[in-house]
Amino acid sequence: MSSPHSSRLRHAYEPQAESRTADRLSPCATASGHFWFPTFESLAERRIERFRAEHDPLAPTIGPHVALVFPFYAHLTVAQLESHIKRATRGWPVLPITFRSTERVASEFAVLCADLRGEALTELHDRLYRGPLAQFLRTDIEYTPHLTLGRATAVCNIDQLMQEAELCFREPYSATLRELQIVTLLDDGTIELTKSVPLILA
Repeated sequence: MSSPHSSRLRHAYEPQAESRTADRLSPCATASGHFWFPTFESLAERRIERFRAEHDPLAPTIGPHVALVFPFYAHLTVAQLESHIKRATRGWPVLPITFRSTERVASEFAVLCADLRGEALTELHDRLYRGPLAQFLRTDIEYTPHLTLGRATAVCNIDQLMQEAELCFREPYSATLRELQIVTLLDDGTIELTKSVPLILA
C-alpha cells in the first residue's frame, strides 16, 4: 500500500533485541508498529514541516508522527493486530491533543511533547502493550508521547537545536486523535502504512 509517509528509514526504528532474536528463529516474522500521524491546522503544519526539513534527516521520507507501539518482530497478521487495537481502544474517545513544550532526548533529539491529554496517549500506549504485545514493551526507557522535530549534527549541536526549537514552537499545536496506523518495517528499511484503524466509541 503506497503512501506519502512510506519511507526508507534505515535504522531509525530498529526493533528491540528480544524481537530480533525471535525473527532470527523464524524468517516469516514481520516487524510492525502502531503510529499516529496527527493533522494540524495549515499554518502549524507548515511550521513543523519547515523546521523538520532543516533539522530532521527523516523529514523527506516520513511525516510528523507519534509512535504508540515501536516496531517489533512477531508472527501476527495485520488482521490480528487490527483486532488487538480495536480491543485495546474500545470505548476510547476521539481526543484533541495539544503539543506545547519542547524537550531534548538523549542529548541528540529535539522533540515536541504532548502536554494537554498527553497522559491519555501514555495510557493508550500502555493498553496497546497488553495482551499479545506485552512481551515487546520497552522497560529501558520511560515513554513520553512526542513528535521528533530534529536531530543534532556536527553543524547544529543539541544546544543550538533546542534554542531554535524553543524560539520556533512557543505556541500550542493541536490535533485530534481519530485513528491509528499499523506500519510495517520491510526488509529493505522501508516503513509502509499497512492499515488505518479508526477509534470506535462503542
